Amino acid sequence: MNIYRLKNLKELENIGATEFANNLAMKKGRIFYFKINNLRLPAMHILKQESISVGGDFITPKEAILSQNKTYSGILIATQSQLERIIQKCKIQDFGLKNIAKTLQTHIKNPDSKPKIMGIINITEDSFYEDSRIIKIDDILQKVNKWIDLGVDIIDIGGVSSRPGSEFVDSTIELNRIKEAIIALEDFTKKAVFSIDSYNFETIRFCLERGFRIINDVYSLKDERLISLAKEFQSDVVLMHNSWIYPHTKDNIILELDDFFTQKIELLDKYGIKNIILDIGFGFGKNKYENLELIDNLEHFLHFGYRLLVGASRKTTIGEILSKDATNRLSGTLALHQIALNNGANIIRCHDVEEHLDMFKIINEFR
Repeated sequence: MNIYRLKNLKELENIGATEFANNLAMKKGRIFYFKINNLRLPAMHILKQESISVGGDFITPKEAILSQNKTYSGILIATQSQLERIIQKCKIQDFGLKNIAKTLQTHIKNPDSKPKIMGIINITEDSFYEDSRIIKIDDILQKVNKWIDLGVDIIDIGGVSSRPGSEFVDSTIELNRIKEAIIALEDFTKKAVFSIDSYNFETIRFCLERGFRIINDVYSLKDERLISLAKEFQSDVVLMHNSWIYPHTKDNIILELDDFFTQKIELLDKYGIKNIILDIGFGFGKNKYENLELIDNLEHFLHFGYRLLVGASRKTTIGEILSKDATNRLSGTLALHQIALNNGANIIRCHDVEEHLDMFKIINEFR
């Protein structure tokens, strides 16, 4: 006889467990933690009781036993099977517990898709990372050819810089920079997915007309004409939180983005747009601690049911941690992006495609 500790339940298949037992074990082995703020006193008592009754718990402050406040915050801890039972119990309760059940339900099913790489090509001379700038058409086509051969999933083309302090560039200037390249790339759009990194209506339309399939707007569709454009071309839309454009209204960065995504998704839903990618906007007006907290809590945003994009490639937060400039941040980028993948990211936007492909191969072997 021997015994060894398991990291996960993949050994269930090796011991010959039935599919039913496998699914049941997965639910028992998956643990959820939720912080629930400002819960009314009656709801707190009910949630505590119902959680304990199924084997979970709702941890509250010690002074809550005195019931002197109208509201309390607490931490709900439950396996998936326990959480499903708690949800069913809360659905028939009052004091706001029906709404809590509805919210908890969204966290049980997450999108399960193979991680993808989005490679960055900047057709501009002022991008913050010098090695990502490509101006000559032949060089652009050569890189795109190579990336397609390597199996890059998405190629992101940009003609304006979104680095800190960059100025707004109108569509005329932007198109002058990238028009020739976009025309040259039209045949390649049948071999790979291309996205346009722009906020200008005319530029985005020009690219969609030539086979581009993703709108990657750092202003997150502030120009609502882009929504109609997405519907017309049935393109995917990246919703990115940009703290420079959408200032914070909450102390909690997770709840800040949760509200932002909720409002934007509701807006797109009115137009029947479902092909959505959520981007936490790593760096865009956020400090180091906010950026790291978002990466650490990425899994929270899976409850929306959409793919999550993270683009931290060589950004300032990595430089602050490593005390290195942009040209020496590759190792830090790979480390941070690996953590993002482990925490639920579905798309990684990066400059260093080959190194990320190697990382993906290693991670996929474990998966």
